[in-house]
Amino acid sequence: MKKFLAFAAMLAVSPLVFAGTDVVSCESDLGKCTYTLSDEFFSQECTCRDGMGEGEDSTIDGTQTLPTDEECDAELEKVCKNAGIKCENEAGTCIIKPDGEYQCTCSGVEELSSGTGIFGENGCKDILEENCGTEAATLRTICTDSEIFNACVSYEKTFANTCFEPLSDEEIDALLDVPVESDVTAREISWCCQDESMRNEKKASFECIEAAESCKNKECCSTCIVGGEDSAEEDKEDAANTGAPTTGTTPEDTADGDSAPATGSEAPAENKEESKSDGCSLLFV
Repeated sequence: MKKFLAFAAMLAVSPLVFAGTDVVSCESDLGKCTYTLSDEFFSQECTCRDGMGEGEDSTIDGTQTLPTDEECDAELEKVCKNAGIKCENEAGTCIIKPDGEYQCTCSGVEELSSGTGIFGENGCKDILEENCGTEAATLRTICTDSEIFNACVSYEKTFANTCFEPLSDEEIDALLDVPVESDVTAREISWCCQDESMRNEKKASFECIEAAESCKNKECCSTCIVGGEDSAEEDKEDAANTGAPTTGTTPEDTADGDSAPATGSEAPAENKEESKSDGCSLLFV
């Protein structure tokens, strides 16, 4: 019985001991640093409270040694002394720096929000709610211009029905109030609504498909859709892996006043000046 207890006690020892690995770590309200030394490698990683930090990995050359607790604390202070505070909720994430400068990324919204505020956890939360709200963005809250929305849906349906899997009006209706970041198709439509350059690319692809003499076997997909069939197939697989609808992009158009295919749903109302940004492509994500 005593031998069994002794063996159990040995098993309770961290597996790092058996692996010939030693670890030193330190933590404060600024973040955390961890040093790892084994027979084969040495690593150092410091992660600050705002998600920033630094680290390194190297193979053993005989010169590496683990720091003392005091040295670890000093390194953490050095790396993270200017760390900001990070706060997040379903609607997005904000980071505010000690000087009050902040930047927020709102879920489903392309443009970043920035400015100055009161440094601190409460100040960060106030900024987050002011810029992003408390709930994740949906197509209904992002695509507030009904004409642009209908155009983007038209593009998406054309690409889906021609090159991927059919997309019905009922499926579009079901996406109106889901977080756009949780669904591939909703994300494509939301980007189209927000980004004029992307919308123009989608319109060009849409018109290319419409002008094709035949696309019965998806012949026009590789030439009309930016990225070609390979990109389309990769995105289709990604969508399948996440359980999201497998579509490429949306038919938009008609921002020039021509009629856009109806979706069977009420397009988000209230016209709102569309945000514009550069750098988006037609690749399906």
